[in-house]
Amino acid sequence: MLNFVSIFVALIILGVVVTIHEFGHFIVGKLSGIAVTEFAVGMGPKLISWQGKETKYSIRLLPLGGFCAFVGEDEDNPDPRAMNNQPVWKRFLTVFAGPFMNFLLAFIMAVVLIAGSGIPNPYSVVTVPVLYSVDENMPAGRAGLQAGDVIVKVDGEEIAPNDEGVEMLRKCIAETEGEDTLTLTVKRNGEEMEVSLAPEYSEEEGRLLIGIVFSAQYEEYDCNVITAVPEAMTLLGKTVINTVAFLKDMISGLLRGAGVEQGSFSGVVGIVSSVSTDVQASFSYGFTTGVYSIMFWLLNISLSLGIMNLLPIPALDGGRLVFLTVEGIRRKPLNREKEAIVNLIGFVLLILLMIVVTVSDVRGLLK
Repeated sequence: MLNFVSIFVALIILGVVVTIHEFGHFIVGKLSGIAVTEFAVGMGPKLISWQGKETKYSIRLLPLGGFCAFVGEDEDNPDPRAMNNQPVWKRFLTVFAGPFMNFLLAFIMAVVLIAGSGIPNPYSVVTVPVLYSVDENMPAGRAGLQAGDVIVKVDGEEIAPNDEGVEMLRKCIAETEGEDTLTLTVKRNGEEMEVSLAPEYSEEEGRLLIGIVFSAQYEEYDCNVITAVPEAMTLLGKTVINTVAFLKDMISGLLRGAGVEQGSFSGVVGIVSSVSTDVQASFSYGFTTGVYSIMFWLLNISLSLGIMNLLPIPALDGGRLVFLTVEGIRRKPLNREKEAIVNLIGFVLLILLMIVVTVSDVRGLLK
């Protein structure tokens, strides 16, 4: 059962990620000479607000992000400091600064986690001859093998505790003929035992199987703060590539009429549920583990938000960057009214998608 503290921590994580994003827009806009009417942390009713020299600063009730309101952002305004009166390059940098700050936050979290051995290397998976699961209706299950068993020998020959050992075992299973059986030496709770079984041919797989799934292990990082920098860049680069590939497949599925499956894509409800569950479980293992969990989620959510915002979709930063690129090539402003209509349509479609995803999240929680 989730407690209030873990849910509040999850909301704060989301709030920090979105506020960092908006702060990127704010600081670069200010440095570029663009007037800002309000910078808010949080959404909803104001709790506290104060007026700066030209900008109102506020803290709002819901810790779910924030916003940065520029003068003349979506309309023509005679003010020389209005956003739409600035050169294209200034507006481009101001818009890009939001996603950039998300990438920067993710990078900092990655460096700290890698240097502190807070996460394993997710791209260094090694399959080991340890049973992750056993099919009770297959030879391995009928022979009494269990999840957690370690296979150390095949027909009396030792196998290595790594990918090579797994491949050797698979080869032995595939080369078994007729009524021949395999004798596996298995270690369980520090004791060894032998089991004999005959692989069965699977029509679906087109090969001999015994009904087991091997475990996967990840190598641990061994870095200091300096050497963690290139490792963090590699980690984020691979994660960006994989995330973009996932989004491409998801969008293709939606265009084909496929629904939003629970677990494949989450909205605020799903994210808060996942983060709060993980944070609560992590703190049960100790304070350091809990802090690493928070940093891990800051990394992942910030990186995801940065990627999502760079998609060339109207109403997102990526869509605005496309418009600015076209304006820069044409060397003259686009029609503000048409641009506003396109952004409005994009915004409405995003809201509809969020509603669908939220309904899917709620249904998943109620199951």
